[in-house]
Amino acid sequence: MNVRALKDSIWPYSRIAWHFDFRENDNDTGEKSFLGETGNFTGEDIIDIIAKQDATARFVSTRLFQYFAADEVDDEGEAVIKDMMDSYFESGYEIKAVLGTLFNSEYFKSESARFARIKGPAETVVSAIRLAGTYREPTLGVNTVAHHAMFMGQTLLSPPSVEGWHEGTEWIDSGALVERVNFVAKELSDPTKPGIRKIIDRIAIQGGILSPDDLVDQCLDLIGPIEVGDEARDALVEFATMGGDVDTDSLEEGGDDVQRVGDILRLIASTREFQLA
Repeated sequence: MNVRALKDSIWPYSRIAWHFDFRENDNDTGEKSFLGETGNFTGEDIIDIIAKQDATARFVSTRLFQYFAADEVDDEGEAVIKDMMDSYFESGYEIKAVLGTLFNSEYFKSESARFARIKGPAETVVSAIRLAGTYREPTLGVNTVAHHAMFMGQTLLSPPSVEGWHEGTEWIDSGALVERVNFVAKELSDPTKPGIRKIIDRIAIQGGILSPDDLVDQCLDLIGPIEVGDEARDALVEFATMGGDVDTDSLEEGGDDVQRVGDILRLIASTREFQLA
């Protein structure tokens, strides 16, 4: 079997379809042995044999667990993975059933799975531009956003090996962390961006006077919600206090208080908690 690609467009948001192309004169029709089984296997047969292996169920379940729940697998997580493996076999290898088991588990709803993953570069970049509202439709420049993920250590569609990227804490090093913070801070500190303006409007609609504590709590809630540690929160409140209380009317009218909200969002982007999901 050979694989060929059909590409309809040079732009990154159009369809690229991959197909198996069976060529009889290029196919080995002889008997083969694979993973303990022997027969005149086709490519589809080989896939079927791989799919029914315990190792496949564990690999798929573990990777899905790490992507959606937590980077590190503890004893509770191991029990969930075992249930996911059972669902994999019982459903006839349906990923939908495996994910259903994960999402309906008590673990997934518990504190153990909250902020237990470090965002990957693609997640970091996409979540920031969605929150800021930077891109709302495809443009010829949107593909350059992928460069920022590359600077953070993830060149899209080009993993370093067939193993893929090493994730979790390995996303964070001195260079990548600076790039992550700088990119997100730039996106979130600009009150002219529609998403940031929406956050400001949601703060303003409450009316009245907001203390620095209240302003920080509002920003943390609307950007996430995110819960930061006491030390980080104290630093945010200290910064907000430099400008005093905020009259929400001033947020509707524009002025220094509008940029203060952007600056607080920028500082939140530099916290440890913002890097987690």
